[in-house]
Amino acid sequence: MKTRIVTYLAAIAAILFSCSLLSSCQSPEEKVISQLESLCKTVEKDSFTADEIDSVQDKFEEVNEAAKACHFTAEQVKEVTKLKVRFTKGIAKKAAEHVGSTLDGLIEGLSSD
Repeated sequence: MKTRIVTYLAAIAAILFSCSLLSSCQSPEEKVISQLESLCKTVEKDSFTADEIDSVQDKFEEVNEAAKACHFTAEQVKEVTKLKVRFTKGIAKKAAEHVGSTLDGLIEGLSSD
């Protein structure tokens, strides 16, 4: 039993070490692009709600601050711009859905009175 637990913990440690090793090989520019891609995927998920917008926007601001210190190539600038537009569209879509559902609830509430 103890051997199984030790083996399990060693496997988890190995996975975490390899993940950190892979991410440490990225340049600051690649990290920013990767983080932006991750944020885009987050806001495009069906499970993403309007309640989570503030926390995601805070993370987006952190990534933007990190981007200011980067020296992007012309190709990377295009990618960053495309990802920022994609993120903004995703946030706008979720905000519009939230406003729409709020208005629907308001109209239903008014019509039932």
